[in-house]
Amino acid sequence: MKFEIGDKILLLHSKEEGTVVDIINNDMVMVEVGKVTFPVYLDQIDFPYFHRFTNPKPAPPPPQQRIQGYDIKPEKKKYEDNIRMSRGMFLSILPVFRLDAYEEHVQSLKFHLLNETSEAYRFNFQVWLRNSMEMEIRNEIQPFSNFYLSDLMFESLNDSPRLEFVFFPKEKNDKLAPSFPKTWKPKAKQLFLQLSELQARRDATLTQVLFEKYPEKSKNDKPYFDPSSVGAFAAGNAGSGPAVQVQPEAPQQPKYELDLHIEQLVKEWKGLKNIEILAIQLNEFVHYMELAIAHHQHSMIVIHGVGKGKLKDEIHAILRDTPGVERFVNEYHPRYGYGATEIFFRH
Repeated sequence: MKFEIGDKILLLHSKEEGTVVDIINNDMVMVEVGKVTFPVYLDQIDFPYFHRFTNPKPAPPPPQQRIQGYDIKPEKKKYEDNIRMSRGMFLSILPVFRLDAYEEHVQSLKFHLLNETSEAYRFNFQVWLRNSMEMEIRNEIQPFSNFYLSDLMFESLNDSPRLEFVFFPKEKNDKLAPSFPKTWKPKAKQLFLQLSELQARRDATLTQVLFEKYPEKSKNDKPYFDPSSVGAFAAGNAGSGPAVQVQPEAPQQPKYELDLHIEQLVKEWKGLKNIEILAIQLNEFVHYMELAIAHHQHSMIVIHGVGKGKLKDEIHAILRDTPGVERFVNEYHPRYGYGATEIFFRH
């Protein structure tokens, strides 16, 4: 691999500099430019040092002549340059390829939620295969940020997949709808054509619009539905019983000890695939780590077990890229052995 996590890079098409924050596979890495994180192919980036030394410095501008005060144009305020336009909420689909002989084949799809708005939202996310819920995530997403949701094996497109979303405004707003459900059903043939076009364009991700603007409240708004029943309604079972009115969940409190064994997180876990289990564990970890940082917690112990070390490695990679983490240790503990990591946060 030419690049490693933490390397400085240069985007060849825009000459912007960024940092490698994750290694996706042998052909792609995740980079951060400014405050935006996105995947790129290796042939779209390079080290910035050659460009810095070979690119001539621009000549200084000629001195301006003094003009009368009424001719001076008003100076733009600095904050105007930092205003970001709200574009909406999107589902980003990153295909992960594997090399089979001399051909590349799509192995899985990585889903990220992109919030390109100035508002924060709570959301419920479910993956359904053959009208059976495979996984569920309940969390929140901050303005102009992204959130990793899950992976879906490419062969699962034959199982009638369905991605269910329900969005809630984080801050109470009587002008907005209390909830907004959205369903996306990927079609194997259509998605395969889009991925072929994606490779031809040498782009990294597909984007699906979930909403451009969160809907306003109307008289016909229905009460909240229990998020666990969203998939059943979408599957055509809406008439099987009365709607259940619930309120948004109360804010969760941080934990000083977080057990990530899957049986502690999900009741029906035996049918889950390893990649789905890992996604659930990592989302639970990130959620409680962010809670701990927000509540100025001094430290936290994460129980990840020993096993093959995949979960531990992923957790440690996240901790290295989290500014709120001062240090972490994975040493022998009389209670956990080597199956836990203690995290110390910055104050």
